[in-house]
Amino acid sequence: MAAVDIDTYKMIRRLYTVDGLSQRQIAKQLGVSRKTVRKYCNGSVLPGNRKDYQVEKNPMRVTIENEIIKIINEHKEAPSKQKLNAKVIWQMLIKSGYSVGASTVRKYIQEMRIDKPEIFIPLEFEPGEAMEFDWGDAYAYINKVKTRVSLFCAVLPYSYGIFAAVFPDKTSSSFFTGHVMAFEYFEGVPLRCIYDNLKSAVLEGSGKDAIKQERFKKLEAHYAFEGIFCNAASGWEKGSVENLVAIVRQIAFTPMPRVQNFAQLQEHVNQACMDYCMHHKIKGRQASIKDMLDEERKCLLPLPAYPLDPAEEIKAPVYPDLTVRINGVKYSVPYAYAGLTVTVKISPFHVDIYHEGNLLYRHKKALHTSDHQYIPEHYLEILIRKPRAIKNAAPLKSGVLPLELAEFMQLCKSRDKNYQLVNILLLGKRIDKDTLLWAVKQANATGTPSYEMVCFYLEIQAVNANDNTVIDDGVKVKAVDLESYDNLIKGGHLTNEGNE
Repeated sequence: MAAVDIDTYKMIRRLYTVDGLSQRQIAKQLGVSRKTVRKYCNGSVLPGNRKDYQVEKNPMRVTIENEIIKIINEHKEAPSKQKLNAKVIWQMLIKSGYSVGASTVRKYIQEMRIDKPEIFIPLEFEPGEAMEFDWGDAYAYINKVKTRVSLFCAVLPYSYGIFAAVFPDKTSSSFFTGHVMAFEYFEGVPLRCIYDNLKSAVLEGSGKDAIKQERFKKLEAHYAFEGIFCNAASGWEKGSVENLVAIVRQIAFTPMPRVQNFAQLQEHVNQACMDYCMHHKIKGRQASIKDMLDEERKCLLPLPAYPLDPAEEIKAPVYPDLTVRINGVKYSVPYAYAGLTVTVKISPFHVDIYHEGNLLYRHKKALHTSDHQYIPEHYLEILIRKPRAIKNAAPLKSGVLPLELAEFMQLCKSRDKNYQLVNILLLGKRIDKDTLLWAVKQANATGTPSYEMVCFYLEIQAVNANDNTVIDDGVKVKAVDLESYDNLIKGGHLTNEGNE
């Protein structure tokens, strides 16, 4: 019995159902067999449809599938990023003596649906209801150096208004600073903030069982939002932000921006995010991001009267080398505070050192543990008392200097240039900083700067200003004649010239 075409099937159904003809009459009228009419007349079979049938698995496949399930169960406790894949399972089967191809194992695993995707429910939010956060990375040229930067990304899932802050790292101070910046950018605060289980916010646990860090509770209380944490490996619970890092990379870091510092980079990223919100429309939504963001801003909670200080605050001792140690980096303090305990506030870009409420010094935060932040001025008192240390003093060799003084040290060819630097720094105790740096810049322009040349330009400046102040009347550190000390060690005599 051959299968009938759709037109014949239609005639059989019409004659049987509408006209009420018998199977014999329909077969005679259409010229088909009664068996064909009997098969199709009541609509239980469609022409061209194949009957489903169950294929019996051969015993070897059943054995291999059982072994695959056994292997997977034995390794189910492995971390999500170390789960077994088809290739590894195939290799394990081969080692166990099974003769099977890699493609066959891959096919078996796919048909067993062991790797089936997580099923989730699409989420919708009301205006001002939620904000989602995530971390990412990108590259930019900062001061001509290719630099990896951390992206703190935020999105309002109702309007899809986006924001990204750039930081040198993903520390807790960057995490909290990112919140303050995001809330100020959006001009308000959502009812809920949704996160992965970030260590900066979660002490332990995940999802509804997450135990929040005390600093995060303070942020939560000050801005009056509720922190919500996703379950482990459940990124779909904050689906709006999952692609945001890629979007920010595309709109702000492709091609890689070239900036002088992080402040310029943040301005560039802010503009890219604003342009995206201004001109983009999400597929499937009736209004643009701009229109929906304007609507959502009206529904956000108001900002508090003053922003939270996001800096991490710790107590630290000042060591005998006049430094405090933060994450392996040394930050210097003035001489008078040696041996005391100070308060250190750590923000993404600065380390501020306080004593009894007074700011002692604001350091640029170091990016590497070897990048110690010595300020040469902090060591002047001790260098005057111990001039032999000047030649090899680390604060002079690798200290943080203004651009003009750093250039002076590069251009000065004298063997006693460290002593000259100390004398220039001593001038800074009596002379305005801008004036002193101007004189150093003029000396550098000659190509062979020296301390005497700096004094010369200061004298010119003083004359031009009708100032009779004598510049070179202060303490001057003389280079030590170390040969005298060597002679003394050998049994010689210390000369007056060397007795500094």
